[in-house]
Amino acid sequence: FGLTGDPLLSAMILSLGLNTFVLCLTSLLTRPTPMEQLQAPRFVQVFDRTAAPRGRRSYHAGAEELLIMAQRILGAADALALFEREANRQKVSGDLPEPTPDFLQVLERELAGSVGAATAHAMVGQIVGGHSVSVEDLMAVADESAQLMEYSSRLETQSAELTRTARKLREANDKLTRLSVQKDAFLSQISHELRTPMSSIRAFSEILRDGRDLDGAEQSKFSSIIHDEAIRLTRLLDDLLDLSVLENAKVSLNVQRGRLGDLLDRAEAAAASNADGGPSIRITRDRDAEDVWVQTDLDRLTQVFINLLSNARKYCEADDPELTITISQKDGQVRIDFVDNGKGISIEARDMIFEKFARIGEQKAGGAGLGLAICREIMARLDGEIVYLPTTKGAGFRLTLPLEMALAAQ
Repeated sequence: FGLTGDPLLSAMILSLGLNTFVLCLTSLLTRPTPMEQLQAPRFVQVFDRTAAPRGRRSYHAGAEELLIMAQRILGAADALALFEREANRQKVSGDLPEPTPDFLQVLERELAGSVGAATAHAMVGQIVGGHSVSVEDLMAVADESAQLMEYSSRLETQSAELTRTARKLREANDKLTRLSVQKDAFLSQISHELRTPMSSIRAFSEILRDGRDLDGAEQSKFSSIIHDEAIRLTRLLDDLLDLSVLENAKVSLNVQRGRLGDLLDRAEAAAASNADGGPSIRITRDRDAEDVWVQTDLDRLTQVFINLLSNARKYCEADDPELTITISQKDGQVRIDFVDNGKGISIEARDMIFEKFARIGEQKAGGAGLGLAICREIMARLDGEIVYLPTTKGAGFRLTLPLEMALAAQ
């Protein structure tokens, strides 16, 4: 390079200058690794460390700091017991043992059970001042801290799962308790529902049997009462038998193809004939949307329609009762919504309405309250479902079933 003088000196200056330039340029253009960041203070602050006294601080001061640290980690009682035991073993006066290597090893072992071996070693070493904390110790502390954080996260997750499980168990227990109460009420109501028509049938049949002076109108009246009570009794027994057959999966389905509008017409006529002089309800339907053909057990589906129509007639408490039936299709399934304009069902009772011991509206209780339980079982056998619509103003139920029932379900 045209330099004059000693060639060896010139080469040394050029080499050191070039290496320094490359080192500085590389340091500016690259980011240090975590290990380099931990090692840097050992070189940058080397004079600060060498200026400090290298000897270990007084044993008494070190023991006091160790006791304070141990109390915060182990607890006051356990820490004092450990230090008193070591002081007695060393036969020193007072409750503070000398921080000998043996004692420090015992202390580290006790602390390791709570914070980890690397953390305990680093903390004890830092307090007694016998040695500086190495990069390896710091990395071990970081690893143990990460493991503790992961373990804490797992504990929090498990705690949340246990909380959710406990809440579900409480809800299930509450539901079982309510079911037990409903079961007792159900049995009492069944007894009443069976006894009432049987008593009427027996009383009026005895009047007719005794041949009392009855004119034709009275005989016709008593015969009609016997007939109506017999129908009522038969209907109750049919509900009980239907529910038993459906729950035991012994039902035989008769899958046919039919039009929803025709099924709703049949159900509306049947529900009106079964009203027994009860309150009437206006039914709003969209005839065009009802032009949907389904392949299912038409009789069972009609039975579900009749139950929902009868419930709306009995339990809708609006001044002008109205039931709206809406039909829609999506993804090969048909949805049929039955929504009335009444007060709806209370939030507390919504998880019970499909249970066989539950009843809606005790103030108008007629029958055994098996209608919705039968509807749920029928819809399950038809590969569909029935759910309560909580977003409606009144009581709303949605039926969902496939347009074509799977052959395997037959």
